[in-house]
Amino acid sequence: MKTSTFVFALTAVLVVPCVGQSRVPADLRTAMKQRADALQHADAATWSRLTGDNFAVVNGNGIVQTKAERLAQIKAGNPNGPSSVEHETVQMYGTTALQRFQSARDGIWLTIVWSKDRMGWRVVFAQVTPIVPDSAAVSRAIDEDNARFVDAFKRGDAAGLVSHYGDSAVVMLANGPALEGTAAIKQGFTDFLSNVSVPNFQLTTHDIIINSYYAIERGSYEMTIHPKSGTAADVVDRGKYLTVRERQPDGSWKIIRDMNNSDSPPPK
Repeated sequence: MKTSTFVFALTAVLVVPCVGQSRVPADLRTAMKQRADALQHADAATWSRLTGDNFAVVNGNGIVQTKAERLAQIKAGNPNGPSSVEHETVQMYGTTALQRFQSARDGIWLTIVWSKDRMGWRVVFAQVTPIVPDSAAVSRAIDEDNARFVDAFKRGDAAGLVSHYGDSAVVMLANGPALEGTAAIKQGFTDFLSNVSVPNFQLTTHDIIINSYYAIERGSYEMTIHPKSGTAADVVDRGKYLTVRERQPDGSWKIIRDMNNSDSPPPK
């Protein structure tokens, strides 16, 4: 049976004495920089040259990708490389090197195995490990974001409201079609607030499910809707909501799916 390059690399890591980071070869450092630059600039040719044919990457969601699959992403202009490098270590094991670093912006750790053959240094394996954020910190961030959202609603600030949503967000309100994308969401808020004001608006979070990339918030709301024209009485509405937030590169949490419905009985 033919043994893969990755198995050889792991064997080398286990049996060859480690050389300190200060002795990382210059040609390896050059290859690391060139491959990182290739990901940032969607340079498929350079990335392919510095990646072994038997390459595999285990992504943070558990999906394993081959070289061909990653190469297709890069050629499509979606390289999805790390946006920052912190706490990097490189350990040498003969012709094998183990590179490890954190990308705080992306909330991940990366482990990359390099192997040197007749073509030079090439990556044979990589693993992405998500960093699960501190749940208390995420809860505080969502509470603070909700407070700003409530304030914008009470001020009638449609632009302020839409700033809480990601570019591809979808808002699903009762008695109307879904609002897809920030342009549609802003128009929906603008139309609503042109006819009414909201002197009272409260959000109460009941629970939040948090993983490395998403936070799902369940809660309830209470709002007073005041018509801007006519003699109609104010309407007090109470209901519940479910909001999905996605972690952004700057560490904030943008709403990408938003749905609510009223507790009031349907009209007879």
